Amino acid sequence: MNLYEINNITKIYGDGETKVNALNGVSLNIEEGKFVVVLGASGSGKSTLLNILGGMDNATSGEIIFNGKNITELDQRKLTRFRKENIGFVFQSYNLLPNLTALENVEFSTEISKLPKQGADNALAIVGLSQRKNHYPAELSGGEQQRISIARAIAKKPKVLLCDEPTGALDYKTGIMVLNVLRDINKKQETTVVLITHSQDIAKIADVVIKMRSGQILEAVTNPTPLMPDEVEW
Repeated sequence: MNLYEINNITKIYGDGETKVNALNGVSLNIEEGKFVVVLGASGSGKSTLLNILGGMDNATSGEIIFNGKNITELDQRKLTRFRKENIGFVFQSYNLLPNLTALENVEFSTEISKLPKQGADNALAIVGLSQRKNHYPAELSGGEQQRISIARAIAKKPKVLLCDEPTGALDYKTGIMVLNVLRDINKKQETTVVLITHSQDIAKIADVVIKMRSGQILEAVTNPTPLMPDEVEW
């Protein structure tokens, strides 16, 4: 079953001489429960695509069907509700609130979503950080902070987890740990994961790899034998 059906999406910034075609006729389907990697160099359009999938930006034209609903037709109020009810975000920067503990950071996300489907304690257990729940961000390593941000994202049990270069600020060993957490969430909770990266090695862990260049999709390749995160190097 397709979670996303993306049909001829374009995204244009500016006009005249400053006009930028960030996306140019992008069409693809993303199946529910898959681990999808969007692979491309800087400027390929992958972050723009992720932002549109998450309802953080609007397409210039085309349509996106999410779980049977056309989200490109939603007004801002309904788009905000769509994000709260369906989408978990993980960014390269952790965006934790420095004056809140790990547990409080996760609890805060469920409070503002008004849809606490998974307890904060349980979310921290899933990412392996129950023992660090009373620590503040400054007391945590980069990898621990990223896992807290993942716990925050999954606490409302979203249908899809959108990850923007989640290992970009981490060393190799810590990055592997974070990828293992994301893979476990995908396989054990059956949460669809869409992760963007410039690393062809990280792409080897995906069920499906979508390759982008210059705002277009070059190909979408099904990987019959995804590697475990521990098996890749970059």
